[in-house]
Amino acid sequence: MNLRTAIEQIKDEIVRIDVELKHDEVVQFLKEKDLEKTPVLLNVEGKKVAKNFVATRDLLCKYLEVKREDLAKFLAKLNYESAEIEICNELPLKEKRSFDLFEDLPALKYFKDDGGRYITAGVVIARYVDTDPNKPESFNASIHRMMLIDERKLVARLVPPRHTYLMWKDAVERGKDLPIVIAIGVHPLVLFASATRVPEGMEFKYASALMGGLKLYKIEDMLTPDAEIILLGRITGERANEGPFVDITGTYDKVRKEPVIEVDAMFMRDDPIYYSITPASSEHQVLMGIPYEPLIYRSVANVCKVKNVIMTPGSRHYFHAIVQIKKETEGDAKNAIIAALAANPSLKGVIVVDEDIDIYSYEDVEYAIATRFQADEDFIIIKGARGSSLDPSAGDTTAKWGIDATKKLKRLKDFERVT
Repeated sequence: MNLRTAIEQIKDEIVRIDVELKHDEVVQFLKEKDLEKTPVLLNVEGKKVAKNFVATRDLLCKYLEVKREDLAKFLAKLNYESAEIEICNELPLKEKRSFDLFEDLPALKYFKDDGGRYITAGVVIARYVDTDPNKPESFNASIHRMMLIDERKLVARLVPPRHTYLMWKDAVERGKDLPIVIAIGVHPLVLFASATRVPEGMEFKYASALMGGLKLYKIEDMLTPDAEIILLGRITGERANEGPFVDITGTYDKVRKEPVIEVDAMFMRDDPIYYSITPASSEHQVLMGIPYEPLIYRSVANVCKVKNVIMTPGSRHYFHAIVQIKKETEGDAKNAIIAALAANPSLKGVIVVDEDIDIYSYEDVEYAIATRFQADEDFIIIKGARGSSLDPSAGDTTAKWGIDATKKLKRLKDFERVT
C-alpha cells in the first residue's frame, strides 16, 4: 500500500482544488475554506500537494478498518513482532539527476514568522552505523521537521534522547555521518507507525502489522517504504539555526543549532504527490497524541479493568487523557490515574470515568465530574514531575493532576441515570 492506495481508500472524502496556490498561501486558504480537517489535493506552484489524510480519529480508523471505540484496544493488543516484510530490489521511482530542493519540492512556509520553508511529513529512515543494510531492524523510522537552507541542504530538529538523535550522536562520535532516507508521500499508516514509539528497529514491523504487510525497497545501502519522493542523504556533524517553527500548542518553538542534512540524490514518481502536515493542525495532533493511547491502555490494564482511552482534542491530543474503566473496587480509579501518568511522561492530566460515560463527549465527561467527583477526596496533584517541553506553562518541572469521576460503589443507586 502507498499514498495512492490511501487516495482510493478515502476518495469520496477528498476535496480537489485546482486553483494554483503559492507555497506560503496554503494554510490561510484552507482556513478560509474550512478545510483544515478535510483531506485535500492541492495545486501548489504547479505541483500536487496532499494534506489532512489522517487529520481525524475517524480517518485513521478507516484505514485500519476498526471502530472508533475499539481503536485504543486494537492498537494495545497489536502483535507486530512477527509481522512480515518483503524486500524488493527495484525502486519504483526514477532518479532526478539534477535537483534543487527549492525548485523541485513544493515545501511550504506555513506561518509568516517561520524560519523558512519546511518538510513536515518526511519519514526519516536512519540506519544504525555498521549494521546490516539488508535487515529491517537495522533501521529507525521517525518524523522530524526539516527546514530548507539551500538547494541541497536541510536542517532537522532532532529531539534528545529519542532514537534518531542518539543514532546521530553515536555516528558523529565515531567521526561519521548518519546515513538516511527521507520518504515523502507514504501511506498514512506508515506515517502513523513512524510517529509511534516502539522498541528500536521495530517501526517497519509495526507498520506491517497495521497494514497487513509491508514492502521495503533497496536503495544503495538503505531500505525505504513506497513513497512519492525519496531523498537520499546524510545527517552530518555540521549545525545550523533551525526555526522559529510553530509546535503542537500553536505557539512558536525557539531557534536552536541543529544538525544539517546533506541530500545526495533525489528520486521521484512520475507526476509525484508531495505530502505536507500543517504544524499544530489536527493531523499533527493525531499523529503525535493517539500513539500514546495504547501505551496508557496497557498500563492501566495492569491495575484495573480498562475499557477505553482517548487523548483529548482540547489538550491538542497530547496533554490530557480520559480513561474509562469498569470499576470493581474503591481505589481503582486512583490507581488508573497513576498508571496513566506513568505511561506517558508528557501527560499532564487524567480524568477517569465509568462505563456509562461517553468519553467522546466532553459534556458527558463534565457531567461525571459534576455528579461523581468531590475535590477534597477525588483530586490528585503530583508536584515536581517531569513534563513536556512543549507545555509553555511548565518550568523545569510540572504539576500533574488526576480526577476520579467514578461512582462510589457503596452508593450506586444514587448515581442511576434515567434512560
